[in-house]
Amino acid sequence: MDVKKFYFPRSIVVFGVSDSPGNLGREIIKNLDRFGFSGAVYGFGRKAMEVEGRQVFADLDDMPETPDLAALLVPASTIAEAVEACGKKGVRHVVIETGGFSEFGAERRALEDAIRDIARAWGITCLGPNCIGTINMENSLCLPFVPFDPDEIGQGKNSFISQSGGVIHEVVRRYAAENVGLSKITSIGNKLMVDENDILEFLIEDPGTEAIGLYLEDIENGRRLMDLASGTTKPVIVLKGNASPAGREIASFHTAALVGDEQVTEAALRQAGIHQVASPQEMVESFKIFDLPAMKGTKVAIISRSGGQSVLLADEAYRHGFGLARLSSGVFDLIRERSKGDVIRRTNPVDLGDVFDEIFYLEVLGEVLKDSSVDGVVFFFDYEINRSAVPDMVKGASRLSRLNQKPVVLCMVPDRAHWFRMRDISTFPFFSHPQWAFDGLRRSLAHFRRKAGKGTGIARIDAPEREAAGPGQEPSFRLASAAEALAFIKGYGVPVPDYALVADKAEAKQAARRIGYPVVLKGVEPPILHKTEAGAVRLGIADDRELEEAVEAMNADLYLVQKMAPPGVETIIGGKRDPEFGPVVVFGLGGIFVEVLRDVTLRVAPIDAKTAREMMGEIRGFELLEGVRGTEAADVESLAEVIAGVSKLLADHPEITSLDINPLRVFGKGTGCLALDVKIGLLR
Repeated sequence: MDVKKFYFPRSIVVFGVSDSPGNLGREIIKNLDRFGFSGAVYGFGRKAMEVEGRQVFADLDDMPETPDLAALLVPASTIAEAVEACGKKGVRHVVIETGGFSEFGAERRALEDAIRDIARAWGITCLGPNCIGTINMENSLCLPFVPFDPDEIGQGKNSFISQSGGVIHEVVRRYAAENVGLSKITSIGNKLMVDENDILEFLIEDPGTEAIGLYLEDIENGRRLMDLASGTTKPVIVLKGNASPAGREIASFHTAALVGDEQVTEAALRQAGIHQVASPQEMVESFKIFDLPAMKGTKVAIISRSGGQSVLLADEAYRHGFGLARLSSGVFDLIRERSKGDVIRRTNPVDLGDVFDEIFYLEVLGEVLKDSSVDGVVFFFDYEINRSAVPDMVKGASRLSRLNQKPVVLCMVPDRAHWFRMRDISTFPFFSHPQWAFDGLRRSLAHFRRKAGKGTGIARIDAPEREAAGPGQEPSFRLASAAEALAFIKGYGVPVPDYALVADKAEAKQAARRIGYPVVLKGVEPPILHKTEAGAVRLGIADDRELEEAVEAMNADLYLVQKMAPPGVETIIGGKRDPEFGPVVVFGLGGIFVEVLRDVTLRVAPIDAKTAREMMGEIRGFELLEGVRGTEAADVESLAEVIAGVSKLLADHPEITSLDINPLRVFGKGTGCLALDVKIGLLR
């Protein structure tokens, strides 16, 4: 989808302009004038006039040219008519800033559908509705109908996409306070035709953008988002709002009950290399760290003038998984030359003690950065910050960081009078809290490692159906029969014990003799979700007599006779179909542990065996698989193949809404595993 004209139009027409003092269409023109947009700007309203020094037309045919872009701010009931008028004039890109559509209720979707149909008929691409448009600091474009001050938005290489116009206002102010520059800002509103992925794809290719942030309340196509983010070296940062619980219609499955929608979102974003944040401020801090050279290893050098602060910084480094680099003697020899009392210890953190010379600090910083054992530096500085040498020190730290291609994370706590002055000194970021500094370094390291590794593309499959049921309704599903469920998993390489489906005692005895006692008997028809609680399972049946008694007690329509499996480690492999990301595979300890410990991990499916092994290492109970206190290690290679096979099953069969293999019993190394029970929910 071509969205470039939303950022680089040569001419613009604003619908809904009048000479009323409170007219919002006028505010769009005022913003364009304040920012200094150099293209042609026209107004369109009910009558011809001049407003804000601009000609307002009552007939589009009277305009001297066909504008590249239209911004519509007229009543919702007249938007369809306005889009039709744009089509006839030849305008092919339209920003609908008007609200009053599906955000007010599902009954207004019909109006959105009508607008979409008109737009498609004319080849028009619409952004919005219910948005505030775009801002492009490269060409001074500013389309919101609320006032913006160009002095509040510094130009930079960071771009931001938001589903909320209000969040844009907050983010712009936070970025201004933190001296973080912006390139392009986009309000996507109700996403009638253009969604976050369309804008993300444009920004990934945009040379003016180096890092991308998104605020989303829902995700239009999660798999496309993952594919785009995993395929770029640019950092993608997401703040996700509107958390919601897992769907009730499949809550009777273990995996559905254990894994909520937001857990799926978090796992999917992490799987794609997207950096998820919890607040607008955390997004600002993330943009600051990505403005620095990448952290490429785990060894940090800490520089401070306070022994106590050095201790706190070292603790923070440890909590974030960083080690302290062993510095060369040259660093300490340099400091000793300037130390008054020779009180400097030859350790990292580097305590500058009684050295009061900001420019000399740069010499120390340069010497530390040259040390090959150092991957990054955290420099805490909060003394004499109003001295005239401080600006030179900040600019020098920026220069040295770029020269050595290592991050220098500058931590400062200016006094109240100089808080904002410090941000005016240089675009070089500083952090007011050590935790944010180390959070940033950890994020930078994770990003570098991921992008330096092998390809991280997400398998493409059909996007999930977002509206399988009507508003407020739950999708209808049924429990697969035992024959269906077993056929599904066997077809994807999941081993099961020898079994037979039987209808009565005679068939049961015949099957048990063939399989060999001891056996397990399960009542499987009619389908039962929790067989143990319903008395539909009998374990360790030793002979024909016990088998006959079990059949009589269960009184089912159909039975499963199954070979009794030997002891092993019980795990669970499950899955669900997420409305935003599609099929998800879940792994954890099985049996009673799944409900007691809730120790599970997940991935968007399909995955390979290598990723499955990574999943195993993420659960707290992994030691049980490795073997503890003399117990034999489990066959994790076989387990990984099963997890990968189930993930492919889920991806290949969109009719599967939920799946539990619980337990999947894993035996000793080289001896495999067996699925002892399986439940599959299917769309009707």
